[in-house]
Amino acid sequence: MSNVTTTDRSRREFLKVVGAGATSLVMKSQAVARQRDGIAARAILVSKSGGDRGTAYVMSNKIARRQGRVVCTWIDSDRQNRWAMVDPTTAKIVHEGTVGDVRRDNHCGAAMTTDTDGTLHLLIGAHHGTFVHYRMPPDKASWQPVEDGGSIGHAATYPSLVCDREGTLHLTYRCEPGGRNARVHYCRRARNGKWSEPQTLASCAVAEHSWVTNSIEVGPSGRLHVVMSNTLPVPDVGANARYYGASHLYSDDSGETWRQFGKKGPLALPAPGAELKRIESDAMQPERIEAKYGGAAGPLNSYYHKILLSNVAVDENDQPWVVVHNLLKGSAQLFHHEDSTGWTGIPLDQAVRSVLPGFHILHCGQVSRHRDGTIEAVLMVAPESQRAWGTKGTELVRLLVGADGSVRDSELVCPIDPDMPHWLPSIERWCWHAPVDRPMLLYTRGINAGGYQHNRNQVKTEVRLQIP
Repeated sequence: MSNVTTTDRSRREFLKVVGAGATSLVMKSQAVARQRDGIAARAILVSKSGGDRGTAYVMSNKIARRQGRVVCTWIDSDRQNRWAMVDPTTAKIVHEGTVGDVRRDNHCGAAMTTDTDGTLHLLIGAHHGTFVHYRMPPDKASWQPVEDGGSIGHAATYPSLVCDREGTLHLTYRCEPGGRNARVHYCRRARNGKWSEPQTLASCAVAEHSWVTNSIEVGPSGRLHVVMSNTLPVPDVGANARYYGASHLYSDDSGETWRQFGKKGPLALPAPGAELKRIESDAMQPERIEAKYGGAAGPLNSYYHKILLSNVAVDENDQPWVVVHNLLKGSAQLFHHEDSTGWTGIPLDQAVRSVLPGFHILHCGQVSRHRDGTIEAVLMVAPESQRAWGTKGTELVRLLVGADGSVRDSELVCPIDPDMPHWLPSIERWCWHAPVDRPMLLYTRGINAGGYQHNRNQVKTEVRLQIP
């Protein structure tokens, strides 16, 4: 099924939302839609019963390949994890079903990865609970429970799962007992082995309920990369002031020890967040400081300013790429690391506005890579007057970035719709032992039931798979 086209009525309403520059926006969006007809026509509607967090969250890969077909997963409005196998040639679903039991709430979507022998691994998510491990062997089209995988993690939310070239699974997640004092936990499982006990990599410097991102990726040498949101207190500004930053850790010995660029020797674990080097700057940037953390429960609460990282992608030189957002400003930079120069940030605001004038960048983009080395980023954006998590008017913009850091192309993912958010992008992760020409994209079309609350709701959304 193709994407829903934008109606004349919705275009007129969209003009009211955007205001200045709207005529240019409509002309540009129509041109982009015409340019992308071939891709837009291959946007498959895989579900009409997705939940309001159908394709969330940023750290969890939800797409894998299987013998020329595509397997994707999402969570539905009944809190049941579902999956579909799609034939990309015919754009038809050939198998579909459920995996695992009904979960606690809408935060319990799955994470998936591909083993070196073609086995797919899937961890059912949790919200302050434990994960459940399933696998789909190469000769099967159904998920099987893993013997030692019935209860993984502690006070766990947001699984991020990868498999290295030795067949070892690596998992990071947020551990937050009692909903406070968050930390990043790490576990691993060697092929034919058992899951290890959780190890704390880093702890938050603030005690309140926190988002840590906890995305893990593996590079071509086997190096593991982890990125985390790193929120810090700013007592010189005020008792409730917060700085919104980000940090990166890596391991060259399959998770035995962890390090940071620019620091000598392994880190003493758990590493306190306040002692970690930061991606954006070791000095606190004033524009990243919020003088008073808090607000009413809901999608404008300060908590959402912590949702400032994409997942991490790794290039052929084993160097990381990650989008670091500033939700206070509605801006973002794509950072990449080089041994000779350290971290370098590429501003993304202008590339977004070249497609959607009057828009700014919202929470947690996604990144992956193409076979030719191109970095692909997909960002959630909205009119500058809109700042809430999952607000109406949210759209998706795709950016293609060269190895030199230049933005080569920017385009709308799908036609605009001011009444219905297109959000929660989940881009297919690059896999060094299962490379593809360019990644597919899964996303949610539907409203946010509330944010910060209402995590058990019956809101239904559409889940769409876009095949390039």
